[in-house]
Amino acid sequence: MGDRWRKVYPAYDRLSSVYERMNVAMTWGQVDRWRRQLVSLLPRDVERVLDAGCGPGNMTRHLASAGRYVVGLDYSAEMLKALKLDVDKVQGVFEMLPFRDCAFDVAVLAYSLHAARDLERTLAELTRAARGVAAVSMGKPDNPLVARLFGLYVSRFIPALARILAPGHVDEYRALREILEAAAPNRELEALLRRWVELRYFGTRGFGAIYMFYGVRPGRGC
Repeated sequence: MGDRWRKVYPAYDRLSSVYERMNVAMTWGQVDRWRRQLVSLLPRDVERVLDAGCGPGNMTRHLASAGRYVVGLDYSAEMLKALKLDVDKVQGVFEMLPFRDCAFDVAVLAYSLHAARDLERTLAELTRAARGVAAVSMGKPDNPLVARLFGLYVSRFIPALARILAPGHVDEYRALREILEAAAPNRELEALLRRWVELRYFGTRGFGAIYMFYGVRPGRGC
C-alpha cells in the first residue's frame, strides 16, 4: 500500500464502536459466514494461532472457541481495548512481528491483509512466525467491468452507508478507496502468494470482491 497507509491506519483507531456493524452491512450479512469458512480451512491439529489484525475480536471469538491458544495482534490500541476476550493482546504491525520464528501453527488474517503497508514484507514475516497462513480479505476483481463496479461501490455506496450506520466516521470509510486502488488484482495476488506458501486453497467470494486462502510454508518446517 506504500505511503497510502498514512491515510488509512489512523482511521482504525476511531472505528471500534462501529466496525462490525459496518462490516455486516458492507458484505450484505456475509462477513461472519466468510470468517467461519476460513476457520474451516484450518487443520484440526492447529493449537497456536496468531490473529493478525484482530480488531475488536470478531475472528478471535471463532478461533478461541475450540480451545486454541490465540494471540491477538493489531496496529490500533483502541481496537485492542475493544477486544474483551481472555486472550493475549499485542500491539504491532505485520511487517515487523514481535514473535520468534515458528511461534504459531497458523497466522489468520480476517479482513486485514488488504491493509498491509508492504505485502511482500508482510508475507515474509507471517511465514517466519507461523507454519501456515490463512486470510479472508477485500480483493480486486479480475474482470475489468466488475472491478470498476466494485470501485464505485467502495467509493460511493460505502461512504453513503456510513452516513446512516456510522455517522461521524464517513471519512474513515472513504479510506477504503485508498486500499482498493493500491491492491493487485486477485490473479496477481494469487501468483504472489505462491512465491511464499504452498496454497492449499485460494478462492473468491462476492464476484471477486473478497478473496480467501490457506497455505503452508514450503520446505521450512517448524
